[in-house]
Amino acid sequence: MWSAAPWTRTAALCCCVLLQTLVHSAGGLNMCMSGSATSCEECLQIHPSCAWCAQEDFGRGWTSRCDFFTNLLKRGCENRFVEFPSSRTSILESRPLSSKGSGSAQYDVVQIMPQKISLSLRPGGQTWFGLQVRQVEDYPVDLYYLMDLSLSMKDDLDTIRNLGTKLAQEMGKLTSNFRLGFGSFVDKNMSPFSYTAEKYQENPCNGYKLFPNCVPTFGFRHILSLTDKVDRFNEEVQKQMVSRNRDAPEGGFDAILQAAVCKLTCKWTPVEFPVFVQWMSQTV
Repeated sequence: MWSAAPWTRTAALCCCVLLQTLVHSAGGLNMCMSGSATSCEECLQIHPSCAWCAQEDFGRGWTSRCDFFTNLLKRGCENRFVEFPSSRTSILESRPLSSKGSGSAQYDVVQIMPQKISLSLRPGGQTWFGLQVRQVEDYPVDLYYLMDLSLSMKDDLDTIRNLGTKLAQEMGKLTSNFRLGFGSFVDKNMSPFSYTAEKYQENPCNGYKLFPNCVPTFGFRHILSLTDKVDRFNEEVQKQMVSRNRDAPEGGFDAILQAAVCKLTCKWTPVEFPVFVQWMSQTV
């Protein structure tokens, strides 16, 4: 009886040899030439190791202008015509690190070095640069406190009456130059974030039995510019009244953005990075 098993084994062996040959050939492919690039831009985007020959008389006949840098030179492309940009780093400013933050020169404090760097990056390429960081002693700190004044925060107002004093005491352990500012937010005064019916314009708590009176809804409200007089912070907190909105997220991010960009109003120290404390709770 005839059996197909030997033929099957032979076919399988041939297929295996053919597959190995194809894999070996694929492993040796020139990625730059196989990309069929027709312009310098297309060539350089294939891979960071690819180069383009811009020599006018290069490649007459069938010769790809896109290849590895050394291959182009071997094939007759003059070095000055080879387009082969590389990623690089240039340090533009590198002042030495400071050791202390306060004093007459506090605005010239350097905590990171270098300060300015220029990067030229080729698509797909990479580069590196080193940074040195030192946290100086007694560095000035500006803290702008943003409070959520939606209705659910009514009980928390009493909790933070003396927050300014406590913050100043704790920050005094870190720096002698501490300033505190204060702002508040509720939410966008539009639907669906807040109650927009006419009866809610002056009193958004209208009809709410647990707390029938509150101030009109507002987005962000700047209350106290940054100051070292923490008693002023406590005074302003005691004056605050809650409002009411509809959705849980509140307008916190809007308020953070406003406080960050209103540099003159909030009186940020020029060298400071803003630090925000956002007091949040669930909305009613």
